[in-house]
Amino acid sequence: MDTISKKYYIIGAVVLVLVVVAGVFLMNRGNAAQEAQDKESVFDEPSEVIPTVDSSVKVSIKGTTDAMITVEGIPGGTDSIEYELSYNTKSGSIEGVFGIIEVKGSKAEEEVTFGTCSSGVCRYHEIDGPVSGTFIFSGDYGEKMLEQEFEL
Repeated sequence: MDTISKKYYIIGAVVLVLVVVAGVFLMNRGNAAQEAQDKESVFDEPSEVIPTVDSSVKVSIKGTTDAMITVEGIPGGTDSIEYELSYNTKSGSIEGVFGIIEVKGSKAEEEVTFGTCSSGVCRYHEIDGPVSGTFIFSGDYGEKMLEQEFEL
């Protein structure tokens, strides 16, 4: 084999290696772009929508500082009700109360404090406007939700 033929073989081998490396790079780049598209965006619809409870379920809140949540007409098979109450205060902050009500029967009650208590001293919030409530009913049927606003 002469020197010129060896040079062409070497140049051909180098070009072949560069083409293979470029192809692998482009394939990996395309896979990464596809994986990014496959990931769920925060703006997409949630994958699971919780159905609402029927209109026979009634929730009321009595009181403005130490208050009582009363839930009536609870669906049969309900084990617990998770709740979150949020409200604006006259000082301009957004506050909230959350918890879980254990259910035994078709009526349940839970005492809540609109404020903070520590070492036996409570500082109550002055609520400005309605209180927004979200209630998740859990039981042998799965989960059902109720959203409601309350004027205290």
